[in-house]
Amino acid sequence: EICACLVGSEMCIRDRLQTLQIHDVMKNKVLLICLSLLISLGVSAQKYTIYIDDFNSEIKIPNKVLSTIRNVVLDGIQQTNRVNIIDAVSVGANLNLSPLEDARRFRADYLLRGNIVSREATDDGSSHPRYHSRENSFKEKFKLQLDLIRTSDGTTIGTRIYEETGSSSGKDASQFAALEHSLLGMSYEMRNFIENYFKVYGSILKLAGDNGKKAKTVYINLGYDDPIKEGQRFDVMEDGMIDGNYMEDKVGEVRIDKIMGPKISLCKVNKGGEDILRIINEGKITLRLVSRKAKLFDD
Repeated sequence: EICACLVGSEMCIRDRLQTLQIHDVMKNKVLLICLSLLISLGVSAQKYTIYIDDFNSEIKIPNKVLSTIRNVVLDGIQQTNRVNIIDAVSVGANLNLSPLEDARRFRADYLLRGNIVSREATDDGSSHPRYHSRENSFKEKFKLQLDLIRTSDGTTIGTRIYEETGSSSGKDASQFAALEHSLLGMSYEMRNFIENYFKVYGSILKLAGDNGKKAKTVYINLGYDDPIKEGQRFDVMEDGMIDGNYMEDKVGEVRIDKIMGPKISLCKVNKGGEDILRIINEGKITLRLVSRKAKLFDD
């Protein structure tokens, strides 16, 4: 009976130990899952949402002109791949709410309002009696104001005014063609508008290729999960301290060549290859990336 009791106690203790081990394993797995979730949340770049309201005009202009200008602005912002867009016209704005309240209804982070401040549309065609014909010549000039408003508190964080001009001449010229010509640079203007308020930050992961003297390609920690696209340029920044004061110095420039995964892309080094290679080899600091202003002929 004593032996049986001892055997039973041993089995009970063994079962208890196995139960505790299982609990520890499950606890560790839960901790690992939580840590993985926190890491993924920490490194994911937020893509903000902008609610683009229907544009207004302080002067009387045709609806076609107003909608054409708005569509070009919207398309220019969309092409940046930097923000999510809610088009008030497409989703159907609630006219019983203010634009700010409606933007909050869609949980947008920002509200963009457009207003045509002024417009000049002229027909400068002149007669040519010699040919018994008339040369068509139209000019378009307008001023657009854009206001970017933070929906959380209704604060206007930025206002930009754009003055655009265009012309159209010849047999098939028209006032609308002049308007279209005036909008040719708007896509570039919108890239800079978004870049100014919605910068992307990252860092260089490691060297990808060099020629012994300068870095030629590098891997960065931005990818499909981030609001970036191939061809996008970044300033490469070096952080440091001088007499207890924080400082940063631009050491180069890189351009995304290929997005390779959720959090990795291959970049070509455009400028500062020598400094970038030296700093990476020293291994003392991490080189930061800051998205930079677009160039006129960037893709």
